[in-house]
Amino acid sequence: MNKVQVYLVVALVLALGVAAFAVQNTAPVSIYFLLWHFKDISLVLVILGSAALGAFSVLMAGMIKQLKQVSKVKELQAENKRLKQELDEKSQVEEKSHDHTEGPETGEDLDHKSEEKEQ
Repeated sequence: MNKVQVYLVVALVLALGVAAFAVQNTAPVSIYFLLWHFKDISLVLVILGSAALGAFSVLMAGMIKQLKQVSKVKELQAENKRLKQELDEKSQVEEKSHDHTEGPETGEDLDHKSEEKEQ
């Protein structure tokens, strides 16, 4: 089983657990949150609503992280492309300068020939 399948199985088990808990707790409750007041709302709705809100929050946080990673990858790919172009340009310049310095005989070759003549 791969990682994604394990996550899906765990998520399914947790969802079933929340659903079973919610169905067993059906009493009406009053909810106070900041300026809002909900009177005699089913506890099932509170439990399922809280679970859904938590899942949505995790989804949004994951998407934000994913978007930042995609942005960073694009930035690094652009930098990599730029650096490769710089490297290619420098390689071409070195090849051209290397081609110009190579002649039929370099100064070192002439030194060896003059030593051979002396011997």
